[in-house]
Amino acid sequence: MKKPFNPDDFNVDLKVADVVEKFPQLKELDFTKVSLKKEVVKYNYEVVAPEYEDLKYSSIEDYYDIDVDTIV
Repeated sequence: MKKPFNPDDFNVDLKVADVVEKFPQLKELDFTKVSLKKEVVKYNYEVVAPEYEDLKYSSIEDYYDIDVDTIV
C-alpha cells in the first residue's frame, strides 16, 4: 500500500551555519550590502525564521542561528 505524502517527512532543522559549511564563499560577503535572503536562494535554500532582519549585520556569523529550509 502506498503511503500518503507527508511534507513533515522532509523537515530537517537547518541553520545558516549549515549552509555556510557547504558554501564557504558566503563568508566573504558584506550582508549590510547584500541580502542574505537573496544569496541563499541561489543555493536552493530560503530563510524561514520570522526574526530574520535583512541587511542588519555585515558578518554572516551573526546570522548562524537563523533557520533556513531547502527549496525543493
